Amino acid sequence: MSASSPEYLIQQPQQNRSRATMEQILDAAAEILEIKNFETLTISEVVEKAGTSVGAFYGRFRDKEALLHALDARFFADFEQGFFQLLAPSRWQGKSAAYIIQDACRFLFAVYNRQKGVLRSLNLKARLENDPAFRKREQRAWDELFPLLQAALLACKDEIRHPNPPLAIRLGFQQMFFSMREILLWEPLRGSAPYDSEVLIKELSRAFFAYLRLASEENANGE
Repeated sequence: MSASSPEYLIQQPQQNRSRATMEQILDAAAEILEIKNFETLTISEVVEKAGTSVGAFYGRFRDKEALLHALDARFFADFEQGFFQLLAPSRWQGKSAAYIIQDACRFLFAVYNRQKGVLRSLNLKARLENDPAFRKREQRAWDELFPLLQAALLACKDEIRHPNPPLAIRLGFQQMFFSMREILLWEPLRGSAPYDSEVLIKELSRAFFAYLRLASEENANGE
């Protein structure tokens, strides 16, 4: 194994063809996880859907568990990249707290809505088996990424009438984020009718606005 390879990989793909095969395997697994859980997913059906072989799978991944770690790592890398684009100085410069909240809510919705199967599996794995690798990546998001969003909102603290803005921003964001995750990942399994995407984004944002006691909800859409 290459010294730079994560422990769940046999080796880090170096050639374009090898990287493409690995992405095909990950894409196939993600598609299958939209309709079944990780425990019932098999390597044979993944490689069949990916158009590759079991040998190709084991040439890259140590085992089936490694596949989920690779999906987790890919998700977090994409999430982190998108989050930093969200935080680009020009994006929120001069914008209201309401605009920032709704923009962040829309970003989170897009991320979670397009990878529900993978994220359901990751959430179950992290919580039921208490896997430290999964928890470490999730904790990094809270320790390193959330403070950047909090700082952007604190720059608008004159709009926030809650007596403790830092606390309110953190708790309000957690309420918005966990509510969204619960609805997107688990409500379909309960047979509940899905919310219209714009309705969900606007209502979750509005709940956050109310908790912060924003002086005004105007300009949430940048108008």
